[in-house]
Amino acid sequence: MRKIEELTWGVTLAAAQTEGAYNKDGKGLSIWDTFTEKKYKIKDGSNAKIATDFYHRYKEDIDIAVAIGLKIFRFSIAWSRILPDGVGEINAKGVDFYNKVIDYCLEKDIEPWITTYHWDLPQKLQDKGGWVNRDIVEAYKKYVTILRDHFSDRVKNWIIINEGIVCIGGGYFLGVHAPGKRGIRNFSAATHHLLLAQATGFKVLKQVDNLCVGTAVSCTKIEPFSKSKKDVKAAKRIDALMNRLFIEPHLGMGYPESDLPLVKRIQKYVKDGDMDQMKTDFDFWGIQTYTREVIRAAWYIPYLGAMQVKPKNRNVATSIMGWETYTKGISYFLKRFANYDHNKSLWLTECGMALAKNEDEEKRIEYYTEIIDEMKLALNDNVNLKGILLWTLVDNFEWAEGYVPKFGIVSLNHKTLERKLKKTAIWLTTYLSNVKL
Repeated sequence: MRKIEELTWGVTLAAAQTEGAYNKDGKGLSIWDTFTEKKYKIKDGSNAKIATDFYHRYKEDIDIAVAIGLKIFRFSIAWSRILPDGVGEINAKGVDFYNKVIDYCLEKDIEPWITTYHWDLPQKLQDKGGWVNRDIVEAYKKYVTILRDHFSDRVKNWIIINEGIVCIGGGYFLGVHAPGKRGIRNFSAATHHLLLAQATGFKVLKQVDNLCVGTAVSCTKIEPFSKSKKDVKAAKRIDALMNRLFIEPHLGMGYPESDLPLVKRIQKYVKDGDMDQMKTDFDFWGIQTYTREVIRAAWYIPYLGAMQVKPKNRNVATSIMGWETYTKGISYFLKRFANYDHNKSLWLTECGMALAKNEDEEKRIEYYTEIIDEMKLALNDNVNLKGILLWTLVDNFEWAEGYVPKFGIVSLNHKTLERKLKKTAIWLTTYLSNVKL
C-alpha cells in the first residue's frame, strides 16, 4: 500500500488562462481570444490578452513551483500558437517557446507534463464548425503528431484533453464558454467528435515507446434531493451526463443511453467502426473534482428533466464561484475509478479552492488539509493513487468568471505582474519539506 508520503505533488496551468501574448510571434487567434471580445460574456469584462504573462515569465513561475517543493509542472499547449490556422504551416516560434519551457523545467529538475488541448481551439477551425465538424478529428490528429515529433523526446507524461464535459457542455450546449454555441445538436456532434479525437490522439502518442498517456476528466458528486423515485432517476441522469458520458465510451461500454436517453441523439453522428475506434486503454486517469450537486426532478427542463438545488438553498458553505466546497468527492471518485480497473494508475490532476480577493487564506489551507485526509482514505483502500496536481499556481483568467475567483497559491498584481506567495504556498512549502522526512 502506498503511503501519503510517497505521493508526488505538482501544479497545473492552462495556456489560455496564463500565457497572454495572444497575438505575438505568429500565434493565431483562439476561440477564447474572440469570445472575450463579446459583451457580457465575461463576468468582470476582462480578457486573457496578457493574463499572467506566462509567455514572458515562465522561468519565474517554474522557479516558484520548484521553491515550493513541487515536482511536476503540467502546462497546456496553445494549438493556435503551434498552428495559427489550426492546420497547415507550423509556427516555428511557437514550437521554440514550448521547447524553452520544457528545457527550463528539466534544468530545474521539475518534470514537465503536457496537456495537448485545454479548451482553446484555433478560431480558424471554429469558423469551419469546430468540434461539430467531423473534420476536426483529422486536424487534431495532425496537431498531436506535431507535438509528439517535437516534444516527446523530453516529455514522458501526456494528458490528451482536459475535461471534455465542461469544454463541450459549456461551449456547445449552454453557450457560456467559448465558442458560445448552444443546443442539443451542437452538443451531440461535438461530444462524439471530441471523444474520437481523444482516442486518436492517444494512439498517435503511443507510437513512441515509453510515453505515459492519459486524460483528465471532470467529476462532480451527484446526489438526489430526496429518496423519491423521480429525484433518484433525475440524479442518475445527471450523473450519467457529468461522470460517465466522457468516460465509458473509452472503456468499451458505449454511451450511457439507458440512464441518459438524450445521448441517443449522438447516434446520428456515429459511423461504422467509431465505437471500436473510441476504445482506449489510457495509461492513467486524471481525476478533477471540486464540488457536489444535489439534483431534483424538474419535468419542465428540456432533455434532462432535472435541476440543481443551489448550495445557498441548502445552507452549505460555498466558494466565490458559488460552488459547494466539497472535498469528500476526492475519495469517492478515486474509489469509483478504481472499480473500473483496480490496477489503473490514478492522479488528481486538478483540485483547488476559489477565494475572493482578500478572503481569509486559512480557508484554502483547511481545504488542502482535508484533501490530504481524503487521499489517505483512498490509499487505505489500496487505490492506485500516484499524486496530486494543484489548480493552480498563480491567480489567473478563470474563463467566463474572469479574474474574480482566486484559485492560485500565488497572487498576481495585474498592474505590475508581480507574484507573491500566499499563506497557502508557505504552508505547502513547509508540508512538502517535512512530509519526505
